[in-house]
Amino acid sequence: MLGAETGVTGVSYLTFLVQWYNWPYLAGLLLVAASLARPAVLGALGVRLGGWLGLKRASGFAVLRAFAVTLTVVGLTVNGALHDYWPAAQERGFIPGLVVTVVLALLVTRLVGRVFEEHFPEFRAVSWGESGLSGREGRVVSRLVSADYRAGRAHVMGEDGTLHTVLCKTGGSEIPLGALVVLGEYDDEDGRYIVTPVGAGESAAEVPGEASDE
Repeated sequence: MLGAETGVTGVSYLTFLVQWYNWPYLAGLLLVAASLARPAVLGALGVRLGGWLGLKRASGFAVLRAFAVTLTVVGLTVNGALHDYWPAAQERGFIPGLVVTVVLALLVTRLVGRVFEEHFPEFRAVSWGESGLSGREGRVVSRLVSADYRAGRAHVMGEDGTLHTVLCKTGGSEIPLGALVVLGEYDDEDGRYIVTPVGAGESAAEVPGEASDE
């Protein structure tokens, strides 16, 4: 903690925070606050940052906030360490500290973005009962899917960002809530897909968000 060994007071800590070498990191907090209003320009900036990091289905605002928060926390921590232990190198260490902070913020943002892509993907529209999704992967969002349970459902993310909710059934054993499934043949008579569990180790690249019970 800043000042633990040097006896820095609360007033001195505030003085430390407003020093010029902390401005880029304090700007991160302002960026987070501004993003709460969801202005289109910041959303677009987050999408572009996410694209550069290889994140295609994470919300642009989530990506931007993850980067800004990490930038602030890491940057102030680095500068706080310099302030406490190497005060003579405080200003000289600004550029190296900034570089380290930005690199770490990008790495953490990519990691957080992967989590959002898997569990909280951004979708542009919703659809119910689409019949042309055979072969795609989805996630069970009802308490189970079985041959005779009429309310079995799964979420499937379309390539265009549409989140599809489909009715489904199995040809045999039950599949529990949250399981990954492959949509097979569509049964026109009852409007349900026959689904099978995704095999161990198979790709789940098109899997939508975290399951939620009915």
